[in-house]
Amino acid sequence: MSEEEVKTKKEYRGEDLGIPLKVLKQGETEPRAYPRYILELDKERVYLKTDQPFPTGTELKFIFDDARLERKIETSGEVVRINPPSNKPGALEPGMGIIFDPFSLADRTLLIRFFEEKEKEDRTHEYLRFLGWVRRTGKPLASEEKEKIKRELLDALYGEERKPLTTNKKKREDLEMLSAIPLFHELELLELGEIAELLIKEKIEDGKMIFNEGDAGDKLYIILKGEVEIFKKIGDTREEVLATLKTGDFFGEMSLIEQQPRSASARARGKLSALTMSKQDFDLVLKASEPMAAKIYRFFAQTCSKRLREADEKIKRIMQILSGPGSK
Repeated sequence: MSEEEVKTKKEYRGEDLGIPLKVLKQGETEPRAYPRYILELDKERVYLKTDQPFPTGTELKFIFDDARLERKIETSGEVVRINPPSNKPGALEPGMGIIFDPFSLADRTLLIRFFEEKEKEDRTHEYLRFLGWVRRTGKPLASEEKEKIKRELLDALYGEERKPLTTNKKKREDLEMLSAIPLFHELELLELGEIAELLIKEKIEDGKMIFNEGDAGDKLYIILKGEVEIFKKIGDTREEVLATLKTGDFFGEMSLIEQQPRSASARARGKLSALTMSKQDFDLVLKASEPMAAKIYRFFAQTCSKRLREADEKIKRIMQILSGPGSK
């Protein structure tokens, strides 16, 4: 298995595999077994579903010692996120998000091969359900039947039904605020409700760097109040502002799609209030609803084209400055 193949592997769910993860907390002698989890080896992280998570910053050891593994593998990790219980429809189950220390290529390859083989042991039930969907979708269906099939598919994908948020569960003003953002203009009310459940509000002080050029991109920002400067550094002391974004504008979106480093820096101009969405939640939105994904991608394409045209002249100016007298 090549390194490129290793990097493209998907997530593994404990509920599907029947393989608990053994976790040892620092200072304890007996590991705890967690049967329900979402393991992403390519991203070196795991989400353990539990009502009793450890505090953020807790260091843990993970032990992979199944008899079917060629050898025992151990790695460490740190708790970086806690999700408390929630009664909101569609909310992530309570648990803790953990980032692993880097795996060696050999260890990652061995673990992926092990989990892949386990996944393939018995797919009969899923296969029969899939054939049932194919037969039913091959003929005209009533809207109620389509919704039933969609719920079954989401249940197979996520391990539980992910019900859409009804409009009466969210304040009307929240949905009106979201609908006013250009990125979400085409979304219906139920789709706006889904988005609202995933966005997190953040406040950033005047002059604070939001991210630097070259940083790993993993978050989308939507400006509620304030302004943001998008700029590039020229040499050691000079800067060129590419754009000043205001209320309703959004930025950082391409990093969610391309998984590339930030192409420019962003800094708060005045006190900033923004809604943010992580790449993990963004991917969840795209997987859960193809129509909503199509609308979002279409707007991204239109916006990127417009921004490229507007930035063209400023890029030329940067090149002129870099090649001019006194450039470093």
